Amino acid sequence: MLQFLRRKSPATKQAERRKIPPQDGLLPVLRADDLLQPPHRQALLRQITSLLALPTDCSSQYVVSAIERYAAFVQEVPASEVHHHSGRGGMLDHGLEVVLKALQIRRGYVLPPGAEPERLSHEADAWSYGVFSAALLHDVGKPVVDQEIVLYDAVGNRLGRWEPWHGPMTERPGARWYSVRYRRGRAHKLHEPVSSLVAHWVLPPEGMSWIAEHQELLQAWIHAIHGRMEDAGALGQIILQADRESVARNLGGESPDRLPTPTKPLHEKLMTSLRHLLSSEGLPLNRNGAAGWRTESDLWLVSKRAADALRAQLREEGHSGIPSNNDRIFDTLQEHGVLTANGDRAIWRARVAGDGWSHELTLIRLPVARIWSDPDAMPMVFEGSVTPLGEAAAEGTTESGDGAVSRPAPEEVATPAAGPPTARSVAIQPGQSGEVVEEHSPSGPPQSADVDDLPLPPGLDGVLDEATDGPTAEPPPQSMASCDPGADAPLPEDPGDACLEWIRRGVADGSLLVNTREARIHVVAEGVLLVSPGIFRDFASATGHAWNAAQKRFQRLQLHEKSPEGTNIHRYVVRGERQTSRINGLLIRDVSVVFGPDWTPSPNDHLTPATEA
Repeated sequence: MLQFLRRKSPATKQAERRKIPPQDGLLPVLRADDLLQPPHRQALLRQITSLLALPTDCSSQYVVSAIERYAAFVQEVPASEVHHHSGRGGMLDHGLEVVLKALQIRRGYVLPPGAEPERLSHEADAWSYGVFSAALLHDVGKPVVDQEIVLYDAVGNRLGRWEPWHGPMTERPGARWYSVRYRRGRAHKLHEPVSSLVAHWVLPPEGMSWIAEHQELLQAWIHAIHGRMEDAGALGQIILQADRESVARNLGGESPDRLPTPTKPLHEKLMTSLRHLLSSEGLPLNRNGAAGWRTESDLWLVSKRAADALRAQLREEGHSGIPSNNDRIFDTLQEHGVLTANGDRAIWRARVAGDGWSHELTLIRLPVARIWSDPDAMPMVFEGSVTPLGEAAAEGTTESGDGAVSRPAPEEVATPAAGPPTARSVAIQPGQSGEVVEEHSPSGPPQSADVDDLPLPPGLDGVLDEATDGPTAEPPPQSMASCDPGADAPLPEDPGDACLEWIRRGVADGSLLVNTREARIHVVAEGVLLVSPGIFRDFASATGHAWNAAQKRFQRLQLHEKSPEGTNIHRYVVRGERQTSRINGLLIRDVSVVFGPDWTPSPNDHLTPATEA
């Protein structure tokens, strides 16, 4: 009873006043201790320090210090605008989750790779610290370049924008509150190399010195904090997997550790991924060759391209049970009022016209209010026109890989009994909402598509990220996809044989892409490149097998060729008009192993062996 009668100290009153923002939408600038106080973050800290198992004084100096500095730097900003960890404190929670998961995954790795026992014993703790610090820093550049943060004093007077180059918000005199908004037109993935420029505000000098003592670790670590995970070796693989699992858990996808996660209905998953693809320009808008166009009240998206991008994004996030049929995706969105129906169908045919160009396309139509609740976040209205066409206007048209519609001459239409499709032959795919898909010449994308406008993938496991598309492989003849008597047969019991059969079936029925950015399979001059470990992780997601076991058993089939260095992995350079990147994979010389004897796609001209680069 007496405690309620005691007078509160001035410090207590000030602390209580600080909980009430002077303006709506402002967040308090907090000390690291306050930010890390919530029970779920305390639990993460205990697990992290336990996994590192450093002496108490070392743990305080190298680990706890780094986490406290990270918390002070990111405060309670979100990790994304409309995607994973998009709520208050999302960046801090995501960073700690990725650190914990990375340290758990690290236990399955021998680091440094291939080292003798004495060196393993000597460097084990340093490599664990390298994993810890790279995981903690992997997204720290987001508040720097993706967000605009404005600081305010105790009574709500604007102090100006936070300049992260000068240190955390707590270093700014008089800063008590801040606001966060995402920058319009921000560059996708710019935060990755920027993270290295602010790493010194998070990692204590002693920690950076410890990493720098080991040259192999330092090299991998520098690649990792610059976002070049494919060059970071095992360190990059660990960070990518940990990041992916944290994202999947937050979005309700599946994670290998099977921790309980909230279950989201399919339409919510689709809308979350759609908003992410639009904000990151994975589905570019309002230009020739784009994936969609915004009018005053509607967003028109190329139907097949949008469905394929959504499916690839959801699978990358770890979701299972994603429909492989586009009709099912469209029906789900239509049932929940997201799509504007065209009579009883989801698909519209319309003419999209801009300055000096026009295309007839098959589109889906979505009210802009269902996608963007904030008017400031909406893209500009398309300066051209989108004109719906009647059913008669759509007859005899075909849709290209980028959605462009043309009218083939009668002699260009192939029957199902015909052999492998030739340039500009037409194969009608069932179950695609009436869409007719035109297959292109192996020389490249259709003339109406700008290669640089094609959608970007999520960028994990060595897919063609930040580079231009290679030519899209033609799908196999219709008879291959629909008349294979073994298409529904159970997969073999051995994981290696099962993976090979799964790849063959996926190529035959078109569910596995070839020679596109999202593809794990690329035809090269030397044979077929299977992106590794991405193809095996996709197989594991689809079948429930362990991906690493499938990879090992697949390699024992001895279908692939060793690299000149004697390793299983071949490295390829992906060259685009503006950027280059690298992918790694298993090389199979005999193309018929994957595609069969009757169909071989043209090589992807954008890929060359790294030794020739």
